[in-house]
Amino acid sequence: MTELRAAMARLQPRRGGPEVEGAQVLLQPAPRWPSSPQSSDHRRSLSPLLVRSSSGSPPAASHIRGSMNNYVKVSVEEAEYHARAMKKKVGENITTWGDTAKVALAGDIAEVHFLGQELRIDDKDATIVLVFPRGKPYGILEMDKMVHHPYQQAQKIFFRNSPHFSADEELKIMREGFETLEHDRPVPMSEYQRVVRRKLLQVMRTHGLKVCTFPSVDGDEIFAKISMDVDGEVIKHLAQRFSYSKGFTDEAYKDLKQHGVYQGGRPMQRRGKAVPAYAPYQLEIGHLMRPFTALDEIRIVETLLHSMFSLDELQNQSVISKYFAAARHADVVTLHEQWLEQSFTKRCLGPGCVALVAKILEIPKYGTKAGLVRQFFGEEIAFFFRWLAFYTQMLGYLGVAGVIATILEGIEPDYHRALKVGFTTTMVIWATCFNQLFRNRMAQAQQEWGMKDFELTALSFDRFDYRPDLEGTWWQLSLRGCSLLLCLAFCTSFIWLISWIEEKKLVEFEEEGENGTFFMDYGSLIVVSSIKVVSIAWGYVAPMLNSMQNHRTQARWDDGLTALLVWVKIFVTLWNFAYLAFVKTWTSPRCATTYAGVAELVWGTTAFEQLRLNETLKHQAVAVLKLPVFSYMHKNGKVCVRGCFPNTPDDLFPNAETNCQLQLRQELIMFFFVHVAYTLGFLIFPLVKVKIDMLMELRRAQRLQEDNKIERSQYSWLQFQAKCPSYTYLSWGGSRVEDFLECAIGYALLTCFGIMYPMLAFFGFLGSLVEYRLLAYRMTHVTCRPMPHGASGIGTWQWVFETISSIAILVNVMLIAFVMYPMRSFALEEQLLLCIILEHVLLGIRYLIDIAIPDTPLDVRRIDDFNAHFRRTMVKYPQLVIPPAEQYEREYAKADIGLIPGESLSPRLADRLADSEGQHSTLSSVESDSGPDGSPWCACTERTPLSFSPL
Repeated sequence: MTELRAAMARLQPRRGGPEVEGAQVLLQPAPRWPSSPQSSDHRRSLSPLLVRSSSGSPPAASHIRGSMNNYVKVSVEEAEYHARAMKKKVGENITTWGDTAKVALAGDIAEVHFLGQELRIDDKDATIVLVFPRGKPYGILEMDKMVHHPYQQAQKIFFRNSPHFSADEELKIMREGFETLEHDRPVPMSEYQRVVRRKLLQVMRTHGLKVCTFPSVDGDEIFAKISMDVDGEVIKHLAQRFSYSKGFTDEAYKDLKQHGVYQGGRPMQRRGKAVPAYAPYQLEIGHLMRPFTALDEIRIVETLLHSMFSLDELQNQSVISKYFAAARHADVVTLHEQWLEQSFTKRCLGPGCVALVAKILEIPKYGTKAGLVRQFFGEEIAFFFRWLAFYTQMLGYLGVAGVIATILEGIEPDYHRALKVGFTTTMVIWATCFNQLFRNRMAQAQQEWGMKDFELTALSFDRFDYRPDLEGTWWQLSLRGCSLLLCLAFCTSFIWLISWIEEKKLVEFEEEGENGTFFMDYGSLIVVSSIKVVSIAWGYVAPMLNSMQNHRTQARWDDGLTALLVWVKIFVTLWNFAYLAFVKTWTSPRCATTYAGVAELVWGTTAFEQLRLNETLKHQAVAVLKLPVFSYMHKNGKVCVRGCFPNTPDDLFPNAETNCQLQLRQELIMFFFVHVAYTLGFLIFPLVKVKIDMLMELRRAQRLQEDNKIERSQYSWLQFQAKCPSYTYLSWGGSRVEDFLECAIGYALLTCFGIMYPMLAFFGFLGSLVEYRLLAYRMTHVTCRPMPHGASGIGTWQWVFETISSIAILVNVMLIAFVMYPMRSFALEEQLLLCIILEHVLLGIRYLIDIAIPDTPLDVRRIDDFNAHFRRTMVKYPQLVIPPAEQYEREYAKADIGLIPGESLSPRLADRLADSEGQHSTLSSVESDSGPDGSPWCACTERTPLSFSPL
């Protein structure tokens, strides 16, 4: 082993030495060790150089663990020389090097958890990756295709109207390198692509970006890895130009003294964690700000790329096939081990099926690994998972209440009315506490992450399909009006569809009796399927309508899409249940000449025959049907039964469950489980689909290598990421809009109609547990890493959930007043009065909870006050120089604000002019040192005023 360590020491990184350009060569084994309890741990500890003994068990890792963390650029010959030397020194304990050692280009070899395959890890120097397609016959790009108006097409790419670059800078970009396109005549695709790609390299080079390229495994694409030095000067100057927000280090607080709750010498704390002040980065105080991280690098590089050219337009014109933020394999492994693998199941249950089920059903803790998720996905997605974790926890409490209410209702049916009112009150309190508490926690996260009043710079650029010539025109207004009209038409069509299905059920019952066929047997399933199909169809229509509205920025486009999707889909989901609860009783009457005929009509001939055998039951049935809540006398003299009536002739009581209530509960349960299955299915299917696509891609590459059509190189980590689906709308990788939308639909069902079946809350809790795990797994292993955008919270969705809660109050009150017994037997005026009283009581409870749980906690306000004061001490502004022409000394000499007439408080003009000779008056910036009165924030050492200059 001593000789082995000595041989490995020669492979450690060093300056100088032979290199192979564009390649990093290292020794790496192909096979795995036989299964053993510690094999995976040894494998990780010995990476990147692994040694397998002939006995099948790995050598002790403790002897060589410390020297295995790096690799060196060496030539192939030198690597083979050290391999032979190590084999000779160690002896027969090493198997054949042809089996255990391989040459890998540009990276390490590691097993990808999702695929179960070993890939070449090539994420070094990869911050953002652009994928360029090759031309035929090597790729899919048609080289002979003519590009019309090439100069205008190039302008769409490079003329960005960026807030970070002046118009002169953009014009300079367009003046250079486009000489062959200025005539704007059609040119071949090959010429146009070469001009644009050459310009891309030139622009990135002049702005300090590092670009490394490599071909795909089958040679049809080129991958360009873009990065910059996080410790260099370029990123600092760009951060200042972009007004990039950074937090201050603990060193900046060292001169602050203790006062009150503030301990002094460090930032304010929350639960033992520092909450620093954030400010736009400035070079003069950069040493007092936190160092740049990989997350900062991605955001600054993305902002720079968006400022120089349009990535979406590049993709639209097929210059690039995809762009994405590179995910480092080590970060993915960390996410899997620390986020997906829950500590309880890992510690107490170990591996196995039981542990897998327990891991899925383990309740996520709010804020668990939020810093890890935020550093990888950004605040926008981190806030979503924080919301989902908190929603799942809170749903657990409501689920317990639903179980208790269901049990009590089964034990004591007489308490049915009280239980419904109590569960409604519980629902309102729960929904209000949930929204307010999350607002509370969201304010804390905004402060800790420096996201307060955040503006998404990367999405403030014009969309590639934006047409400025339409802005403010009647045509644009008419397009937006047409979008709204189509929304109304879509909802109206769905109302007609539900009414048609109910009418078909009624006609079939009248013709076939209780032995009806299709609509009678599968009516509920047809309705639930119609809801899902119509909802999916609207998901495809909404983006087209949203694009018609000509949104300028991506942020506006996302907000518009959210508005179109949310309310139409929620309406489609809830309308059928609202129809059964409130509308059907007035729109589906059945009439006959006598009450006996009506009874036979609504319950069927077979069921009513039983009543004819017993005159007492027959008279009771007729008496129940005579109640005004169930029937009325038509003006033509016929007796009509309303659409909602006692479900069976055996339940002949005024408090009997109606057919509408039974159908509502059945379809609600069916739809809820279909919705949960649909959501989980659309999370599981992409996992299977992507894995199959990846394995097919690997087999295709292996076949090409076996046929010697391409060079032998292992499939790489970045190529795997490029094949993963993007985190965009209508993609198998999901999107923020779709993920939130499915949660909003489930939330609306629970809060609006959960009173009809309280156990839904418990089933919703179990579904949310599984959904959280599947979403986390999909985001970590399946979805291509999205750009880690910042956010100040969940944005519009907070308003959506609060609005749904307000609607739920009205729906629950109407269910109590118009559907529940005995309120359904009241006169209409009494029902409306009861509805108003209950609504105001519940709104009052909600208002009191809003007061008790403020949006902004007291600790957030206190820390905000301190951080604002601290920023004033740190961020100085240049002195204001007042030229003589703007000093207005004569006017001040004549100013009279004295206590008595003629008393002049201004200095004499002659003295003032004498004092100002040869110099300019200056107004210094306000100093923020504490005074002798002992201000709340203690004194800092005096610093010289700082001036800021643009890049």
